[in-house]
Amino acid sequence: MEQEESKVRVMSPDERNAYDGITIEEGGGQESRSRQEQYGRDFGRGFQLHTFGWKDLLFGQKNMLQRVLMLAGIAAVLAFLFFVALPVIIVLLGVGVAVWLVLQLFFGR
Repeated sequence: MEQEESKVRVMSPDERNAYDGITIEEGGGQESRSRQEQYGRDFGRGFQLHTFGWKDLLFGQKNMLQRVLMLAGIAAVLAFLFFVALPVIIVLLGVGVAVWLVLQLFFGR
């Protein structure tokens, strides 16, 4: 174990640029901490986790046409759910209740 630790060294800039694996950053000082505080979670050089919510969807960096199209798409999905999916579910529930009642009438105890 100690022999492996003695092999650890700082890479030269050429080695670092040519290396295609995972490295341990030396230091990790104030700049790294400030980036973590600014963006939430930081997964190393160049990898950051960005959350996505309704505010970003509706009020993000979009022009007015994109916002209107986004709202129209949301309205279309809600209209489909309300005018198509909900009535189909209600009809299927009604048919299920009617079948259950008929079966109870003929085969009930």
